[in-house]
Amino acid sequence: MKGRRRTAVVVVVVVVVVALAALGIAVAAVAATGPGPAAPAGRGTTSSASASVAPAGATSRPSGCGRVPVPGPGATATPTGDVVQSLQVDGLARSYRLAVPAGYRPTMPTPLILLFHGSGSDAVQTSIYTQMPRRASRAGFLVATPDAVSGQWQLSLPGAATADLAFVSALITDLSARYCVDGARIYAAGISLGSEFAAIAACTASDRIAAIGLVAAEFLLRPCTGPISVIAFHGTADPIVAYASGGTGVALPGVHVIGVEQNLAQWAALDDCSPVPKLLRPASQVIRRSWAGCWTGSAVVLYTVVGGGHTWPGSPITLPVANYGPTTDQIDATGLMLRFFEGHHLAR
Repeated sequence: MKGRRRTAVVVVVVVVVVALAALGIAVAAVAATGPGPAAPAGRGTTSSASASVAPAGATSRPSGCGRVPVPGPGATATPTGDVVQSLQVDGLARSYRLAVPAGYRPTMPTPLILLFHGSGSDAVQTSIYTQMPRRASRAGFLVATPDAVSGQWQLSLPGAATADLAFVSALITDLSARYCVDGARIYAAGISLGSEFAAIAACTASDRIAAIGLVAAEFLLRPCTGPISVIAFHGTADPIVAYASGGTGVALPGVHVIGVEQNLAQWAALDDCSPVPKLLRPASQVIRRSWAGCWTGSAVVLYTVVGGGHTWPGSPITLPVANYGPTTDQIDATGLMLRFFEGHHLAR
């Protein structure tokens, strides 16, 4: 039985890596239709910081409280709401975009969101596509949107010694040293491959990341220690990662995936929630499932978009329907994530 479970986990990783491979190309092709021109990756205020990599899951008291922020809020008043930064991790320069709230105060603990792009995409495309940096910073969040090497996040079991998980750990540590980051309110979000990587990062550092927002991929890989609050979004007509249990995506014909509802039930079990979710219909195309009675105030919520595709609900950019399926405007994934994050923090 143990051998079969291990094989199943490996199959899931392979499915996710291959089936999510094309999302970023489409975002790049249609980004020009977004709200205003994107700031090229090399423009804006750029700084470089060096940090030693903290062990996965390590916690420390933020030392950035009281320091003058560089860059400050004014520097991130760009069309995308963020600017390029860099960080040395194990001798490699890693880049990310950073949004700072207009009302940022160095003495007030501030929540942080890590936003991960899809396969083949990058930070600036994801800033435009999701509008998360611009909107979250207005709501009082710091937002860091990292770039993967060659547009591909390294998928692994949680806790593995990968360069990308080391990058995440170093980024949290570095930002906490430069800004007054609230260590109880650090969150991760993403779409497609970035969504799955956000889940892995949270399982790796569940004592640092309080909640995650997942779009179009939400497999629970183990080992993973809860509780981790989860809000997820997935369309029933997703052609890349199938919604239904046993379904197949066009990127990997013949490989049957675990269904989305089964995935979220696993997250609910991790958080010791009641096994039967409550169903609501907030819009004609949307079904909301929520699991109650979870451990220490955590929560698990799934928004099913009936007829929706491999897309970010409420995005101002519509990806090609023929390749990715429809984008709903009946719910706003960015807004719902922000409200969800505001209601969840680590117990200290």
